[in-house]
Amino acid sequence: MSNKDIDKLTDHLFREYHGKMISFLSAKFGYQQIDNIVDAVQEAFEIALSEWRYKGTPKNCFGWLIYVSQNKLINKINRDSVGSKILNRISYEEEESIASHEAEDSLLQLLIFFSKINVSDRNKLIISLFYLCGFGYSEISRAMMLPVETIKKIILRSQVLIKKIAIQYEKCEFESLHNEMPHLLHVLYLMFNEGFKSAQKRESIKKDLCFEAIRLSVLVKKYQEDHCELNALLALFFFHVSRFPARIQENGWISIQFQNRTLWDKNLISEGYAYLNKIDLSKNRLNKYHLEALIASVHCSSPNYEKTDWRLISTLYSQLEFLEPNAIAVKINRVIAESNYLPITPLIKKMFDLEPMLNDFLKFPFYSSLAFLYEKGEKKEMACHYYWCSLSYTNNQFDNEYINLKLSLLHS
Repeated sequence: MSNKDIDKLTDHLFREYHGKMISFLSAKFGYQQIDNIVDAVQEAFEIALSEWRYKGTPKNCFGWLIYVSQNKLINKINRDSVGSKILNRISYEEEESIASHEAEDSLLQLLIFFSKINVSDRNKLIISLFYLCGFGYSEISRAMMLPVETIKKIILRSQVLIKKIAIQYEKCEFESLHNEMPHLLHVLYLMFNEGFKSAQKRESIKKDLCFEAIRLSVLVKKYQEDHCELNALLALFFFHVSRFPARIQENGWISIQFQNRTLWDKNLISEGYAYLNKIDLSKNRLNKYHLEALIASVHCSSPNYEKTDWRLISTLYSQLEFLEPNAIAVKINRVIAESNYLPITPLIKKMFDLEPMLNDFLKFPFYSSLAFLYEKGEKKEMACHYYWCSLSYTNNQFDNEYINLKLSLLHS
């Protein structure tokens, strides 16, 4: 295996195993050890990165990583005055005996534990994304639309709080999972979204992260079989991943208008509809995830961009806006949908009405969407101006390449 392949593999395994390793070791050594556990897991991946380059990869990567991180953790605990008390009740895990699937129940238990911490919903999300999803500060910053320094402070405070209450929740029962579903679904949603459009400067789609969000959602479904919002979320995920093969090209994103729809994965689209059809609307109200899944389903069922039912999509965005009146991204998307059947000039005015409500995280989608409207209205100079303006608000290489392609086409 080349160094590049090892780098890719460890990055993939970090996404897949980070949460499992944290939860597995937390269940075994106690939640109060979570700081040491995070450090030990990080060290295990660093050792893997160096050792696997010339020793090759082990047969059981998860077992190897747990074995190494456990050794590191035991060393840390041994330096603690109460370490021996903890170690007396812990059996030593051999590398070959540890299977990845064994960590799944402990992963759900840790999610429930984080849900029970007495902090705001926002902070619960941040804690879960950091410990269970392996998100870095910049990734959480983008997902939550908060400054990096704010994220760091929340994580630091959470470490003290987790230690304080860990003793109360040695084991969290799955019976309480239903009460924690809103928080859990939001974590999975943000996790998928981060994979769908990465905050990392040189990445476009992190497929591993998207499929890990799906895998965790299916795991939760074992305990919440008929949960309306969970079925809607899974439908949304499958509709989105079905378009992956057509969404990227060498020089950036491919907008849905120009995607080769023959590349869309019909099996994944069918899977999306299967989950969508499990939702009983006579018993459940429309929710955010259901509306987003319905919007995605309209795209997936349309033979081309022109024959898409844009009026229906606009109506669905209006309903979503009713549920989330402060969601500026939803308002922007509704205007873009309306631009396919309404005059452009009034829509541009609608967009400018949103400008005072923008934060830095929304400026890239806002100005690139505004440029798109001017482009549709055949006002090239204004379109170029706002495409240039949008470049100031993204660090993502694929965003930059997409906008530069738009600019070169407008200048040609």
